[in-house]
Amino acid sequence: MKQTTATEYIIAGIIGFFVGLRLIPGEVLGLIYMFIGGVCFYFAFNNDKKKVFTIMPYLIFTEIFMRRGAGSTGLYTVSGIPYLFMNYLMIGVFGIMVLKQKGPLRLHSKALIFIFLFFIIELLDMVRATDIVYARSMVTFSAVLFFVSLWGCSNFLSHRVQQVVIRHLKLATVYLCGNILVAHLTHDISYGPFSSSEASNRMSAVQLSGYLGVGSSLLFLAIMDEKLRNQLFLHIILFAVSTTLMVLTFSRGGLYFLSAVIILCVLLNRQQVGKFLILFLLLPVGYIIYYYVTETTKGVIEVRYSQEGTSNRDKLVEAGFKLFEQDPLAGVGTGNYGQEISERDLFSGESGAHNEFVRAAAEHGILGIITYWGFYLLIFVDVIKRKKKERDMAIYLLALYCLIIVHNGMKISIQPFLLLLVIATPSLIHIPKKNHVQALPYIA
Repeated sequence: MKQTTATEYIIAGIIGFFVGLRLIPGEVLGLIYMFIGGVCFYFAFNNDKKKVFTIMPYLIFTEIFMRRGAGSTGLYTVSGIPYLFMNYLMIGVFGIMVLKQKGPLRLHSKALIFIFLFFIIELLDMVRATDIVYARSMVTFSAVLFFVSLWGCSNFLSHRVQQVVIRHLKLATVYLCGNILVAHLTHDISYGPFSSSEASNRMSAVQLSGYLGVGSSLLFLAIMDEKLRNQLFLHIILFAVSTTLMVLTFSRGGLYFLSAVIILCVLLNRQQVGKFLILFLLLPVGYIIYYYVTETTKGVIEVRYSQEGTSNRDKLVEAGFKLFEQDPLAGVGTGNYGQEISERDLFSGESGAHNEFVRAAAEHGILGIITYWGFYLLIFVDVIKRKKKERDMAIYLLALYCLIIVHNGMKISIQPFLLLLVIATPSLIHIPKKNHVQALPYIA
């Protein structure tokens, strides 16, 4: 397996910085983005999954810039790209790769049945939607999950291909960090006790923390990987940069995601003394990050992380379950969560659920719980049955995925991509070949 060199990381960071400067005209950048998406679809049509998984991480990590970073100033606009472009692309890519498969589909997980049923429920329940455009986006997210799961449940990513994907996800993380660094190197940032779009180079801080939470977690796992020990200090530096930028978004989600992966890594490798020594090596790194962000923000970061509450997410969860109690059989209908919690005085105004488990229960009642929650329960059961190598990585990625859909809802394309890596990496069952034994003729 080829290791990523320092030069490749530097090039990725420089490209990200150049994109973040917004020197490329918005229309041109939009055309380039869609062209690369078309190239990805071309490789999918040829069923070249390795090239698909090489290109897609960079499209995914550029998505947030194309959505918010490009058009938020009024002076720089990328036009012609749908907000859900990556969702449509993923439906097309994985749908066409399923159709291009030879022979009948052989599923290695029954979880697909549950997400298919949930998708059908979402689709049919649109008849009750009061905002058809918003409801269509919910159905699109569910369609992405179905097509990604369909491909993942009928295919297998070898350990080698999985490492190729993770390699490019780490490069894409550095690419995104280069984009964010534009804000920190070109002007002074005013920090307050709230999520900072300014420190995120005008991208959504909450969504950005999801991307960087995944990236920092993968860099942390690279630090802990004995096979990458010759790149230990390179990954420590990249981890420090990514985590620092993540903390400076002032969105606390990313740090929670990273902390969960670190805790899981400790629990799953508690008998490996060498990995605990690496953790002690990271303590000074953690102190340096803490000192830097405290000095940079003049102590405001401490105020932000000492704030109690979950930015009303706990109240939205409570409101969602009250909706379920009031309409337990069929829920309130696809996309109606926000309007219903406002009209029934369960929340101060309209808002998204920020939690897909709660939304499924509130909008589709008991059927939503059975199908949506059952989908993840079966995936978890499949994962814990695997051998240690496949199981541990799947647990890390599944934890990241679930934490993001609990914190952000279903909003960014890194989420279904993580789910794909979880589903499509079951342990192979090796059947030993039987030696051919020539039978002696029967003598009467």
